Amino acid sequence: MAQNPREAFLFEGAYTIDLASNIKGGTKQGYAYLGNIDLNFIIDIEKLGLWEGGQFFVYLLNNHGNALSTLMGDFQVANNVEANSNSRLYEFWYQHHFKNGTLTLGQHNLNSVFAITETGGFFINSSFGIQPDLSSNVPISIFPLAGLGGILSFNITPKIIFSNGIYDGNPGTEENNPNSLKWSLNQTDGALLIHELSYEKKTDSLWRATYKIGFWNHTQNQIYDQVTKKGSQGFYFIGDKKLTSLTEPEKGLKGFTQIGFSLNEFNPVKSYLGTGFTYKGVFTNRENDTGGIAVAHTRFSNYYQSLFTSGRLKSETAIELSYEFVFSNPIALKPNIQYIIHPASNTNIPNALMALVRMSYSW
Repeated sequence: MAQNPREAFLFEGAYTIDLASNIKGGTKQGYAYLGNIDLNFIIDIEKLGLWEGGQFFVYLLNNHGNALSTLMGDFQVANNVEANSNSRLYEFWYQHHFKNGTLTLGQHNLNSVFAITETGGFFINSSFGIQPDLSSNVPISIFPLAGLGGILSFNITPKIIFSNGIYDGNPGTEENNPNSLKWSLNQTDGALLIHELSYEKKTDSLWRATYKIGFWNHTQNQIYDQVTKKGSQGFYFIGDKKLTSLTEPEKGLKGFTQIGFSLNEFNPVKSYLGTGFTYKGVFTNRENDTGGIAVAHTRFSNYYQSLFTSGRLKSETAIELSYEFVFSNPIALKPNIQYIIHPASNTNIPNALMALVRMSYSW
C-alpha cells in the first residue's frame, strides 16, 4: 500500500524576466528582453510504496525573448538564461539513493552536480554558473540543452564526496534539437567523462567552506587545419567560503574562486579565473537582501587568437555588480550592472557596459 501518496508528488516552478540594455560599447546599443519558465516535477518512489530511495525528476523549460550577446559581442555570455525561444524537455532522469551514494540515469544537466559554486550562482554572467573552460571548449550537457548521462557519487566520509559522470559527447544544438527530444549516441560524438572530489568543512555542524577539484575528458576527435587531435582534457578548482561569523549561516560575507585550465592547445579557452563576494543582510531593515561583486577572466589560446586576421584577442574580462531585493519569499528584484573588457566574439569591439533588471517569481 502506498505510503503518503499525496506527498509523493512535488511540483515547483519559477518565472524569470530580464529587461536589459547595452548602454555603451559592444557591437551596438539597444535593448533585450529575456524570459525563462522553469517547471519541475518530482516523484518520490518510496512514498508511493514501491521501493526505498528512488526518485524521478522531470524539468520542463521555456525560453523566449531576444539575445543580449548580439548587442554586447561578448564571449562569456553576460546572461545565464540566454537561449533560443523554445519549449524543451530539459531534464528527465531517475535517481537512486544507496547507503553511501547515489546513482542517476537519464537526460541530465551536468552543471547540477559538477563544477558548481554556490556563492557564484548568485550572479548573472554565465561564467559564474558554468566556467567557460568547460562550457566553451567542448560540447557539454548544460543549459539550455541537456543530453543523456549517468552519474555515480560516493560519500567517502560525511565531508568528502567523489562524483563521476559520463555524458553524451554531443547533445546537439538549439537548431537541430530545439525541444531536447532527440537522442543520438554514436562513436563519432564520443563521450564526456568528468570526475570531481568535493570536501565540505563545517564548524559546530554549520557550513564553513567547500572545496572541489575536477578533471574532465572529452573523447571526441577534433580536426584543426587537417590535423586530428584525439580528445580534449581539462581540470578545475572551485572554492566557496563563509568569511564572517557562523551564528547565522545564511547571512554575512561569502567568497568564491573558480580556476580552470584546458590541456588541448586547440580549445578556444586556455584558462579561466573567476572570483567574487556576496553579503546577505547588508541593511538591518532588509536582512534577506543580498549584494555582490564578481570578476570573470577568460584567457584565449594561441589557436583561437590566430583565427582573427585583424588584431589579437588575448582575453576577456567581465566585472559584475548585483543586488537582490527580496520582497517576499517567492518574489525578488535584482538590478545588475556588467562591464565587459575586450568583448571577444570579434576583434576591435569597444568595452561594453550593460544594465539589467531581473524579476523572478517562484512557487
